[in-house]
Amino acid sequence: MAIDVGKVGMVPVSSIIVGDRARKELGDLSETEENMKEIGLTTPLTFKANPDGTFHLLAGERRLTILIKNGNTEVPGRIYERDLTPIEMKIIEKSENFFRKEMEYYEMDQLILDIDRMQKELHGEKASGPGSTGWSSADTGAMIAGGLSKASVSLAIKRATMREACPAAFESCKSAADALKMIKKVEEAVVTQVLAKKIEETKDNHSVLNQLMKSFIIGNTFEEIKKVPAGVFHLVEIDPPYAIKLMDKKKSDGESQYTENDYNEIPSKIYIEGDKSSGWLGMRYLFKECYRVMSDHSWLLCWFGPEPWFETIYNEIVNAGFETTRMCPLWTKLSGQTMQPGIYLPNAYEMFFYAWKGRPAIARPRGTNIFNYSPVPSQQKTHPTERPVEMMKDIYETFAFAGSRVLIPFLGSGSGLIAAHQAGMTGIGFELSKSYKDSFIIKANGMK
Repeated sequence: MAIDVGKVGMVPVSSIIVGDRARKELGDLSETEENMKEIGLTTPLTFKANPDGTFHLLAGERRLTILIKNGNTEVPGRIYERDLTPIEMKIIEKSENFFRKEMEYYEMDQLILDIDRMQKELHGEKASGPGSTGWSSADTGAMIAGGLSKASVSLAIKRATMREACPAAFESCKSAADALKMIKKVEEAVVTQVLAKKIEETKDNHSVLNQLMKSFIIGNTFEEIKKVPAGVFHLVEIDPPYAIKLMDKKKSDGESQYTENDYNEIPSKIYIEGDKSSGWLGMRYLFKECYRVMSDHSWLLCWFGPEPWFETIYNEIVNAGFETTRMCPLWTKLSGQTMQPGIYLPNAYEMFFYAWKGRPAIARPRGTNIFNYSPVPSQQKTHPTERPVEMMKDIYETFAFAGSRVLIPFLGSGSGLIAAHQAGMTGIGFELSKSYKDSFIIKANGMK
């Protein structure tokens, strides 16, 4: 069978229809332009001739753009005059791009997926076993300059398929490696959701797990706390967003598996006074609500970012009616973090204010205000700011007695609920994300 090479001729620029293209970003054309000026156009563009005298561009958009920019009114082209199916046209367009390296990784992924789909639609999918006909992923890999293994093609197809299904989740992925990390997260989330649902459906209505699940309330803290009666809680532990661009800091410190969607950071301009349209009513409002729902002699614990919020948070706590001290307890860690090691020493601690309503007594006096615990390893975290359960139990037992009622406005991973349970206390809290509750259910499953 002879190879269809089309015919070669000059095509008027005014008659060319570009249409939708595989390449979404043309990229920097300057190097290609200089090369074309030096040695000319060595490869003609590819067109399909239409009955109305126009020409549909199949391949060569970058070169066409450069030629038009430089005043060319006609361009040389390989012209297909026979009828081409839409699939054949797309294959011609996309196949040429396989031999170019300027494409972004996600464009190449999409190109591989499209070619693989179209060739299988045209030739049928190749079945396993000797003598079978059709198209395989290995055939797709063989089309690419230098060749790609079947495994590499499969990964590219997986990345492109997932990006099609969840485009927003992949916007922050700068490389193929980032995209694979995101796929792992998505797959883990799906598995977690399925397992959590199975546990919920088979739970014992009188089990500890059922009580813990009921205590993990999905909702906006500022709306949910309005429903709480006054004077109920003996201890409130607030671990709010810090309004310090935490995710940027974590990415710089190697925790790039988290995205902005994992952590609801709050802009500093609305952190204290709030903004109704965003659903964040502000730390000032929250402290006043916490004071309302707390019993006559009770404790408030509030984690915060000391730079730049130390004095501001201190003043807001006092203005809400509490008494407190600037001598904050510290969580000290074994290692520190810094974004600029040439300027700043690595920070190896976090602090929280402890404040009181009325005259509560410390439940378990201790020798220092230092809580020395290793952080949760990043690979074991289900939330970017997850704290060790054993430390939270230690903190709760320092301030509150067994049997106390604990409110945790920002549950995150739910470690506080587990710590309260282990300390013999009753905890409830609020969290916006259902995915964190799913992870919590799996973690809490089997607790006695």
